[in-house]
Amino acid sequence: MQTLNLSKLGVIFSLLATSVFAQAGGKAISLAGTVVADNMTGLSYRVRGCITSVSKEATNTSIAAIYQELIKLDDRLAKIAVATALARVKDLEAEVGDREFSITAVQAEIIRVQEEQDFVVREYERTRLLFQRGLVNETTLETAARRKMEASFALERIHEELQRALSGKSRAEIALDIGLLELNARQSDLRELTMQAPFSGVLLNFNPKVGDCVSQGALAAQIYKPKDKSVETFAFMDNLVDANKFGLTIGNSVQVIRVSGESCSGQISLVGTEANLETQSVKVRIKLDPACAVKMFLNEGVRIELTPVLSDE
Repeated sequence: MQTLNLSKLGVIFSLLATSVFAQAGGKAISLAGTVVADNMTGLSYRVRGCITSVSKEATNTSIAAIYQELIKLDDRLAKIAVATALARVKDLEAEVGDREFSITAVQAEIIRVQEEQDFVVREYERTRLLFQRGLVNETTLETAARRKMEASFALERIHEELQRALSGKSRAEIALDIGLLELNARQSDLRELTMQAPFSGVLLNFNPKVGDCVSQGALAAQIYKPKDKSVETFAFMDNLVDANKFGLTIGNSVQVIRVSGESCSGQISLVGTEANLETQSVKVRIKLDPACAVKMFLNEGVRIELTPVLSDE
C-alpha cells in the first residue's frame, strides 16, 4: 500500500500542472498551472541579408510599439533598384504623354484634311456643271475628279494614322502599367528588409547583432500582448466525469492565485477533448482578466481555485 501511494505521488509531482487535489461532495478543488501568452507571434526574416541596424530601445526594454522598426538589413542594392524602377516609370509616363500629343496632332490634321476635301468636292461639282454647259473641256473635269479622289485618299490615310497613334498610346500605357508593377515589386523588396512590430507588445528572445547575416525564414524574436494571457493546467479524468461538480466547465469563473498571494480572476476557455494516454489527464485553459494579466509573468507557476457549479437538485 505504501509503494502504491508513493507511485501516485511521483506521477503528480512529475506533471506539475496536472496535480489535482479534489475533495468529495462537490467542494472546491485546486489545480496547479502555468501562465502562457495568447497568440504568441513569431517575427521572422522575410529575406536573407546582413543586419545594419537594430532598435536600441527594443533591445534594452524588450518592449515594442506598433509598427516600430526593430531590425533593418542592408538595403543599398534595394534602394538602387527602386530608383531605377522609378526612373523607368517616369520615362514611360513621358512616352504616354508623347503618344497623347501625337493623337492630338493627328486629330487636328484630320480637321484640316476634312476641310480641304470639302473644298475639293465643291470645286469638282462646279467644274462638272461647267462641263455640262460646255464651258470647260473634259481635261479640266478629269483634273478636278483626280483632286477629289486624292483628297479622299488623304482623309483615309489620316484616319489610319489616328488608329496607329491610338494603338501606340495603348502600348505605351501597357508598358507604363508594367513599369508601375515593377516599381511596386522593388518597393516591396525594400520594405521586406525592415522588420517592424505588428502590434504593441513584449519581445522574447530578441538579441540580433549588427553585422550578423541571416537567412530567409530565420526566427528573429517572438512578440505577445501583455494583457492577453491564459493559464494552462491539466485535470484528471475522474474530475471531468462530473465536470459541473468540480467547476470544470467552459465559461466557469475561477481564481488564479500567485505565489505572492495576489489573485486574478479568469474564466475557463478550453477543456480539451483528448486525454493523455499515460496520465489520463486533459488540458484546461483559463483566460485571465486583462486588468491583472499584465502583471503576471510568462511561465509563472500559479494555483487555480475552481468553484463547483451549484445544482438545483
